[in-house]
Amino acid sequence: MLLITCPATRSEELVADRRIRSVVNHPTHIALHVACPACAGVHVYRTGRRWEAARAARAQSAVPEARELTHA
Repeated sequence: MLLITCPATRSEELVADRRIRSVVNHPTHIALHVACPACAGVHVYRTGRRWEAARAARAQSAVPEARELTHA
């Protein structure tokens, strides 16, 4: 069982394992394609420490640019 948040309805749904449509292993993360019972769509959920680290690094590198623009 998985607890997901539907991006369309913003509701939390408890989803059975049989609703997982595919699992894709990437170098930085694992992508789960899950059929959502709330909106009947298929959503992608990404997991992994390297994915979170890469996302945090991108967010951190974008912050100094925004600060430079406000001080200019």
